[in-house]
Amino acid sequence: MNDLDAGKIIKNIRKEKGLRQKDIAHAMTVEQSYISQVENGKTVPTPMFIKLFCLTFSVNEEQFHEK
Repeated sequence: MNDLDAGKIIKNIRKEKGLRQKDIAHAMTVEQSYISQVENGKTVPTPMFIKLFCLTFSVNEEQFHEK
């Protein structure tokens, strides 16, 4: 997985779970614009953000990195 793939993976997981960017942002206490930038490849999420995303939304972190 390269850095830009992380945003695509987050977007796919969000859609699979029927969530809006606003829902992700609220749960993770970040701005909705940050989620948008990550999903669109304009911002690379930090490893800590990915870890928190996986914990918050019950995503296996190893599987996240394999996608």
